[in-house]
Order: sequence, then C-alpha cells, then structure tokens
Amino acid sequence: MSELPAHPPSEPPRPLRSYEQFLEDIKARIRTAQARAARAINAELVDVYWQIGHEILRRQTEEGPERGRRTPGVVQRLSTDLRAAFPGARGYSVPSLYRMRTLAAAWPEGLSDRMRNLPWGHVVTITTKATDDARDWYAERAGAWSLEQLEAAIATRLHEREAAAITNFEQTLEASDAEAVQRITRDPLILDFVELTDSAKERELEQALLSDIERFMLALGEGFYFAGRQRSLQVGEEELILDLLFYHHPTRRFVVIDLKIGSFRAEFAGKMNLYVNAVNELIAQDTDAATIGFILCTDRDKTIAQLTLHGIATTIAVTRYTTGKQGIEMTGEEAQITEGIETEMQSMRRVEQRVAEFAARRTQQLVDNAQQNNQR
Repeated sequence: MSELPAHPPSEPPRPLRSYEQFLEDIKARIRTAQARAARAINAELVDVYWQIGHEILRRQTEEGPERGRRTPGVVQRLSTDLRAAFPGARGYSVPSLYRMRTLAAAWPEGLSDRMRNLPWGHVVTITTKATDDARDWYAERAGAWSLEQLEAAIATRLHEREAAAITNFEQTLEASDAEAVQRITRDPLILDFVELTDSAKERELEQALLSDIERFMLALGEGFYFAGRQRSLQVGEEELILDLLFYHHPTRRFVVIDLKIGSFRAEFAGKMNLYVNAVNELIAQDTDAATIGFILCTDRDKTIAQLTLHGIATTIAVTRYTTGKQGIEMTGEEAQITEGIETEMQSMRRVEQRVAEFAARRTQQLVDNAQQNNQR
C-alpha cells in the first residue's frame, strides 16, 4: 500500500489578470459593498424612526398622576432637545417626529423587513396617504417604484384597479396563467397625461399615447415593451391594421391594444378575436405564450361585456380608460403631515455620501497597493 504524500499537490496558480481586469473587479466589489451599506443604513434608520414614534405614543398615552391625560408638549420638547444634541441632523423637526408617531400608530406591532428596506420617503408616503386596508399592498410593491410612481399609484387607487378588467382568461387559459395575466390588467386605466376634446378621434388618442410612450407603458404596468403602431398583417386577401402592439416580458406574450372612443360594443370583440389569432399565427414564436387582446373603451356595460366574451376562444380583456388629470387633492392636514419628506431624504443622502467617500478612499488605497506590487 503506497503512502499518501505528506502534502497534497498544490493547484497550479491561475494566470494573473491584467491590471484593468483587476481594477474592474475591485470597483465592482466596492459598489456592491456601497449598496449593501446604504440598504443597511436605511433599514436601521427606518427602524429607529419607528422606535422613536412608538416611544412618543407610549409617553403620550401612559397614565400619570392625572389618569389618562395625554402628556402635552412632548413632541415639541423632544424636537428641541434632539436638534440641540445632534446639530448636524435635520430629521428631528416637529413634523418629522409626528410622522414617526404616525408610522408607529399604523404598525403598532413593528415593521416588516419589506417596510424597513423602503426609502424613508416611501415609508412616509405609504403611512400618510394610503388607506389602512391598502398599506400592506403598497408596501409589497413599492420597492420597484420611484417616489413619484408610488404617489401616483396611491392617488389613483391602484390597489382597487389592478386585475379589475372584464376578461375571459379563466375560460381560455390554465388557472395559474390566468391568475398571472389577470394581474396585469387595470380598470380603469389612468391616462392622466392625455387631454382630449369631446370630438376627438381614435387616431388622435393613439397619437397622444405615443407622444409620451414611456408614461403610457407606466400606465399599463410593469414589463410592457412597445412593439409597433398601425402594424399591418396580411390575412388572406384582407389587410389587418393593429392600433398598438406590445410585448409583456414577464408573461412572455404579445398584447394587442385596440383603442375605442366611446363605450364597448359587442362587435369589438369579434374584431379583436381576429387580431389575436393573426398575431399568434404570423408574429408570435413557438416559445411565446398565447397573445392577449386589450379593448380600451371609455365605458362599458359589465353584463354585455361578460356575455360577449363568454365562449370566445382567444384571450381578451375589456378595460375602461380615463383621460385628463386624475388623483386625490391633499387636504391641508395631509399637506402638513407630508411636509419635509425631502429633509429626511437629504439626511439619508448625507449618510450615504459618507459611505461613498469612504469607499472611494479605500478604492484609491487598493489601486496604489496594486501599482506598488506591479512595480516590485
């Protein structure tokens, strides 16, 4: 029996990468560390803000010598003392402390990890603008939205509009697919960037949507990619013209959109049925899921729409749209509550800037060390 070597043979050294590759790797690692540090700092600050709000609530409601009396002036006094103790911080004004109190009152049992990882501006917006029953719904989705998108979603009550279109998806798709596709519908579809006159034509609506295609895709929802307008398809001896064609990447399918000025009529579905079949036959690939059709109307009778779609084999949705300015006007009280969000964001950015400055210094040290090693 042969003896094993005292030390296993070492692996041959990997070829030394070029300095440029080495530098790019170091920079990528530092950027990753920066992002992790910023997220950790943000989560810690949001958690501290909840704790401050919780303590304010407890102190205001605790029983003292005069049972049940709310302690007056604790927020004003705390704001003064905190700003004196931390003169460089700008997140401890009276309105800011009231926002922390509101946050603790909205989630008395504590914050979920998803809420803690949201930017403070998002947290304040959800807490002060969303209704009690919708806060968790927006918190679940807000991480993928900018602050402006979150505010627009709350103002237009997206939680009530998502998956609300009249469709035949349950009859034409498998259950799991039908549920996923239903979620990408919105009724009504809010096109608040479009202004139309009463005598406007469908082509004018189409032009208005395409003139701001990015906002139109945001109105449709996440994952839509523009694939063409007035798309021509030759079917037999007839030329079909599709108003708008999109591709929804998450569900990997084409979406045909037919624009209508006015209420839904039954004959619209027959036309859309032909469009969807034509796209499935002439454009979609074998790897694509079944094409769906969106019929966009200003109004629809629910019963007529449901009966029209019943029995149609292709997947079709009937959804309303609204144009012009939408949303909810803030009351004076709401405006006061939301005042100062930018202050907290500036404070957060200052902390993140310190992390970035440290990372930059560390990067330079690593680069200098690498250059010295190469010169040896």
